[in-house]
Amino acid sequence: MDIIVEGNGKRYFKPNEVNIHLEFYRLTSSYELALQKGTEDVERFIYEILNKMNIAKEELKTRSFRVYEDKRYDYDKKIYISNGFVYTQSAKLKFDYNKEFMAKFMDKVSKLENPPKYNLTFSTRNEQQSKNEAMADAYNNAKEKAKAIAEAAGKTLKECIKVDFRPFEEKIYSGSMLGNDTLNARYKKNVSSQEEVITNIFTPEDIEISETLYCLWIAE
Repeated sequence: MDIIVEGNGKRYFKPNEVNIHLEFYRLTSSYELALQKGTEDVERFIYEILNKMNIAKEELKTRSFRVYEDKRYDYDKKIYISNGFVYTQSAKLKFDYNKEFMAKFMDKVSKLENPPKYNLTFSTRNEQQSKNEAMADAYNNAKEKAKAIAEAAGKTLKECIKVDFRPFEEKIYSGSMLGNDTLNARYKKNVSSQEEVITNIFTPEDIEISETLYCLWIAE
């Protein structure tokens, strides 16, 4: 007798890594000025934030960079009108999860002349180990289901002869997200500092990692 079952495994872990996605933006009147002011924003971020927090500038990984003319179409005049020139740079930064360190980072960013937009997500460094644990749970879950089906049919479960691993159900990030839009809103409500907001009220939810296995068992 062949028994095909789906096994599901799910584990929860405390976040131990912070991923910061940064968007630098500067709008000016000329291409040269956009490039100058945009690079100055990034250099200021490196000096005021990374250097003063002992984060190596090599940890700031650039994902995209662009300087372009921003235009809008005037439907009445049927022409494009220039809004100026834009500098954009997307970058990523990550470090070990530490609430006080994270709060200090966000507080310092808020004091920059032209701070980048950013959001923070939370993950686990030991991603593969966490997946393996969830996968083991998925296999045991499949075995329990197959055994229950075999016993209901008056048979004995013998062995698993095939496993199909499909990772479309895996999830490796905490659902918590925090950005400077969130902090700016709270900051206006008479809170003494953004650093206080983080240390007092923000705790990211646990990371959920789930795996699914499809197993073929033999029962006799």
